[in-house]
Amino acid sequence: MQIRWSMPAALLLASTLALSPALAEDAVSADGGTGAGTAAPVTTQPAKQESGSKAKLYACAHRLGKAIAADIERVEPYLERYGYWAVFAAVGVEGMGIPAPGQTLLEAGALVAAVPDNKLNIFLLLFVTILATSLGQTIGYLIGRSGGRAILNRLPIPADSVAKIERSFNRYGGWLVVFGRFVDGPRQLIGVFSGVLAMHWGRFMLLNIGGAILWGSFWALGVYYLDLHFDAVVTALRQLNPWVAGLTVVGLLVLLLFALMVLIRRRGRS
Repeated sequence: MQIRWSMPAALLLASTLALSPALAEDAVSADGGTGAGTAAPVTTQPAKQESGSKAKLYACAHRLGKAIAADIERVEPYLERYGYWAVFAAVGVEGMGIPAPGQTLLEAGALVAAVPDNKLNIFLLLFVTILATSLGQTIGYLIGRSGGRAILNRLPIPADSVAKIERSFNRYGGWLVVFGRFVDGPRQLIGVFSGVLAMHWGRFMLLNIGGAILWGSFWALGVYYLDLHFDAVVTALRQLNPWVAGLTVVGLLVLLLFALMVLIRRRGRS
């Protein structure tokens, strides 16, 4: 089972393409150079600076792509030997607060699933991932609710401060439970922290499962379909880039106008 190692670099280039259509042409087109009989254009100083910035951006994407490829290559033997169980174990123990290459194995599994005649099914991989991360975070919650709470009560923290932290976490911590999986550190500890800070069990489970579906679908299906339809994605990004820039400018202008209106109203009241 061989993974196409060019794909991690392609993932990074896809995000870079939205920022630089010119770089997209250099990175995606195989025949981007000039023809044999074409005269070389006169190079001006701004053109040299633009070329240098494009080269630096491409070099940065290439280095990051190689780093991701190396991470996936390191976990490939476990994926080849244990298949779904490797993903289930790594993703599951992450939810208990134990560092593990769960997301890397998930990405590698999605790449393998995109290869024809492979032994992994993308939807079964997604199901295993959602089940593993939900179960792992639940165990982490129970650990935090029992042992972690006892440790927190022994710390020299006033009881009213602990109560304020609990109220704040129960009010705003749902965002962390749902989106914390996308960041290393919170992904391993959100279950434990939710138990330590006594988040309601039913609310935690609802947010936990929702976050698991969101995170698993993003990485499993995102990597899988991006690998299958990378050329179409690149074309769409190049076409959308001017619209995204225009909408960003319009949004900033609307926000600035709204801020000025609020400021004028406050001054008029005073």
